[in-house]
Amino acid sequence: MKSTVIICLISLFLTSCIVKTEVDTIIHNATVYTVNGEFNIYEALAIDSGIIVAVGPEHEIMNAYQSAQTIDAKGRPIYPGFIDAHSHFLGYGLQLQRLNLVGTKSFEEVLDRVQQFIKDHDDEWITGRGWDQNDWEVKEFPSNVALDSLFPDRKIVLKRIDGHAILATSNVFELAGINDQSTVPGGRYLLNKKGLLQGIAIDEGMTAIKDVIPEPSLEQKNRALIDAEKQCFEVGLTTVTDAGLDQYEINLISAMQSDGELKMRVYAMYSAADSILDRVNELPLKTDRLNASSIKVYADGALGSRGAALLEDYTDDHGNSGLIITPADSVYKWAQVCKLNDFQFNVHCIGDRANRIVLEAMSKTLGGTNDRRWRIEHAQVMNDADLSTFGEFNILPSMQPTHATSDMYWAEERLGEERMKYAYAMKTLKNQNGLIALGTDFPVEDISPIKTYYASVARKDSEGYPDGGFKMTEGLTREETLKGITIWAAIASFEDENRGSIEVGKFADLVLLDRDIMTCEEDDILSTEILQTWNGGELVYEK
Repeated sequence: MKSTVIICLISLFLTSCIVKTEVDTIIHNATVYTVNGEFNIYEALAIDSGIIVAVGPEHEIMNAYQSAQTIDAKGRPIYPGFIDAHSHFLGYGLQLQRLNLVGTKSFEEVLDRVQQFIKDHDDEWITGRGWDQNDWEVKEFPSNVALDSLFPDRKIVLKRIDGHAILATSNVFELAGINDQSTVPGGRYLLNKKGLLQGIAIDEGMTAIKDVIPEPSLEQKNRALIDAEKQCFEVGLTTVTDAGLDQYEINLISAMQSDGELKMRVYAMYSAADSILDRVNELPLKTDRLNASSIKVYADGALGSRGAALLEDYTDDHGNSGLIITPADSVYKWAQVCKLNDFQFNVHCIGDRANRIVLEAMSKTLGGTNDRRWRIEHAQVMNDADLSTFGEFNILPSMQPTHATSDMYWAEERLGEERMKYAYAMKTLKNQNGLIALGTDFPVEDISPIKTYYASVARKDSEGYPDGGFKMTEGLTREETLKGITIWAAIASFEDENRGSIEVGKFADLVLLDRDIMTCEEDDILSTEILQTWNGGELVYEK
């Protein structure tokens, strides 16, 4: 008995003599989802100089480290900082400065919002985004007659929510040199029953209009990036993929990051343009906060505006099978350029025809197994004959769960029952390579990764519709979904060595939630609150 007491006293003495390592921050009494290879769950972690230096059981971390900033998480869950694998970061920030038409339930409501916006804005040009005719009782594209009549002294350009159609006043069409005889490859101008311009431009038809809209100022773009970052941190995002920027915009992001104005980590895709075709080798930029070494091409349009390229006509629009924005030979050309310059190749593909064209170009260029991680962005409507190409050539699907829950009300009317079998097929595509990158496409969809998570797991909208979920055979598990917005998204952008999981040596990009989305009731997921967001060991948001 006496010897036991002596041993305990000696052990206590030796423990008290252990010198603890000083670190910047310790977070303990947590449920730490590492999302590492074993999907380990621990209780504590230590951070120093913005890097995770230890993660493990509570007693191990608390016995080995000390910090003036020791945070008790009170048992709450910590996840790797969320990653949006497909967004429009700058575009989202710019939209915050413009007219918001999201949620309008009729064209009359659109007109009302324009009227209210104009009361506070005396600019000649009024730009906005967010209308969706599929949400209206009359599910038809509007005309610009009312806009012309109500606002004759303004130039008004209103993008559809998906960014693939524009409603504009007649003076804008005139300024752009568009008339009722105009045509454009990969685009369309809608005409009314009299054969006159209706005021709607689709896909490449929008280019001439966008060319005459005044470019946002440097100050506006700076503010847009800062505003977008604030919104991202508030929802737990620490890395975003911006799916389509020009060289000037990427350089602006780099400069703001270097000056400390911008902390958000950005994986940037260069928009494919003739101006960069012969100098792609000069374009790569790589820092801790910016990776710009990929090119984005649009193969087709969007399903909501009937511009997605289908193998057969739209079920609800006979004679229309969608639009090819980038022809097959040009897709192949860009694939060759990317392979030659070791660039990642990312292509927007919605319809089954576009997916087939791009998969054929990619497979022909890649030639077999590889680690180039080329991506199909959206992959919304697939033909079953093309699915195996993803796995055979290591092509990654990058998908947006809320696209499925936004489109589910009308998708079958567009596609028909047979094509719906391989539409929004997240599980099927995930199984090809064992991973899938998830995002939102914001501002097309809500910016929240929690809504992404819920749509992926429950396959329901924010109102809990439909009971039982939409095409539940294509839903992902909670673990798969968490990986889709963390480590798999990092893999899809060649950033898995320094982010995407809570592991030693990686950036301390973390998010603390008020509930455990891995175990809570499904109906409670959407009520989740982000309590803290950490970026590089810095607390950048706290509720």
